[in-house]
Amino acid sequence: MSRTMMLKRPSEVATMRRLCRDIIQYTSAHGIPNIFRARHWFRRALWAVFVGCALCCALWQCTEMVLSFYSYPSHEKITLVSGTELRFPAITICNLNSVRYSSLKKSFSMSSSLQDSGLEQSHRRNRSSSLNGTGFWDSSQETTNYARSFNKFASEFNELSDEEKIEMGHQLEDMLIYCNYHGQACNTSFFSGFINYKFGNCYTFNSQKSTDIRGNPISSEVLNTTKAGFMHGLHMELFIQQTEYVKDITHSAGIRLLIHDHSATPFPEDEGVNIPPGTETDIGMMKVEIQRLKSPFGSHCTDGEGFRNYYHDLYGSRYTRESCKRTCAQQTIMENCGCSHWEFAVPPGSHYPKCNLSAAGISECLELYEYKFAHDMLPCNCPLQCKEEIYQLTVSGSQWPATAFLEKFSSDLREMGGQLGTIADNPQLIRDNLVKVVVYYQQLNYERIVEEPSITEIDLISNMGGLVGLWVGFSVCTLAEFFELFVDVLIFAVRRCLRGSVPDTYRNPYCEKGSPIYIGHKTTSM
Repeated sequence: MSRTMMLKRPSEVATMRRLCRDIIQYTSAHGIPNIFRARHWFRRALWAVFVGCALCCALWQCTEMVLSFYSYPSHEKITLVSGTELRFPAITICNLNSVRYSSLKKSFSMSSSLQDSGLEQSHRRNRSSSLNGTGFWDSSQETTNYARSFNKFASEFNELSDEEKIEMGHQLEDMLIYCNYHGQACNTSFFSGFINYKFGNCYTFNSQKSTDIRGNPISSEVLNTTKAGFMHGLHMELFIQQTEYVKDITHSAGIRLLIHDHSATPFPEDEGVNIPPGTETDIGMMKVEIQRLKSPFGSHCTDGEGFRNYYHDLYGSRYTRESCKRTCAQQTIMENCGCSHWEFAVPPGSHYPKCNLSAAGISECLELYEYKFAHDMLPCNCPLQCKEEIYQLTVSGSQWPATAFLEKFSSDLREMGGQLGTIADNPQLIRDNLVKVVVYYQQLNYERIVEEPSITEIDLISNMGGLVGLWVGFSVCTLAEFFELFVDVLIFAVRRCLRGSVPDTYRNPYCEKGSPIYIGHKTTSM
């Protein structure tokens, strides 16, 4: 007999398990395919443990790297920049004596204020009463008493108008007897000015401002240096007028000199160097440019956005940390003491009166907040500025004028006349009243310090890719394979929902076209 047999090709059912197994078994990730290819269960378990440990190590190190990235570490990059020219900085000079003795005698109120302040007797009284048991002076008590006396005088001086303060201070026309910059003559039209509570009238060379201390127009031309060295800097000869010094206020003679950026407010009471009379002081400088990163990096610097700056409102200067602290101190004093302190800038249009120590309770209130300001105890949020220019100085000096040059110099002073003519015949008076200073670049190279992120986004991605590739052999192509698996699973789920949970089976095209059926013939045994 013959029996008929129908031979059919079985359908391959695309189940979820098969989709995942096809991708994972042949993925380019090292180690994972070996779990499925291993024929013995023990080897399969070993591969699974090994791949799991490698994956955990990769995840741990990647997590540490991400946390390190979001801590925003930074480092400093120092570069020596060479150029053919450099912008010359601003040079501020102040006479160490704040008010002229002749103008003080004309003002009865200020003269009586000087006597009432106790400055006349402060040193003599302090020295006689401050002897300790060993015979030495108690300098700390003397300094405290003198500071209180000076503050009382400064309070009365603060009550004057700006015009009166300017007239009482030293005038640039009397002080500047010679000026030369880069081989060309300069004069008072190159200087702007401001009033400082400690030094009186201060004058700034190359400030790039359009008006002087009285509001008159001056040259605002930007001055650049094309050569380094002593001969190509700023040369000034200054008459400090020691005959105009007030003995109870000023205890040292000379000028205060400060080198700073044009857009920054100078604070000569805290910065700068003293230049004594009778000397030629040479100041060689090196420029250092600093650039910091804004928040969230560690320096948390700012350009001044959102910070109140009275010095910008008054002088148009940019934000600095010091100007922010002084603005904060003035705000705190105005809010708690009800007056504006003479040591700090007063915002235009302020309705607070000037502090007067004779008023009840003002002295104690100011002493409290002066102490807090000096010890950085005020609640001020003042981050560093993002851009800063500082100048490293090399200071040297020599006797000036020299004995051999003194006779010729004396004849020049006689020709100038005025107060200079009265001291021309006395070498000691010449050396007591005249100062020469030279400011120049030592070289045209300058140092640039830039704060940079230690880890950038590209570094993070590259390092994470290297770690994952080291531990589990993942690459971008591997991610593409798993993305393909995700798409296949998604398509499978959609099809199953659309077809009523009927799995999509593999269909033989020959069966759909009615392919022939092969029937076996029954055979008989011979």
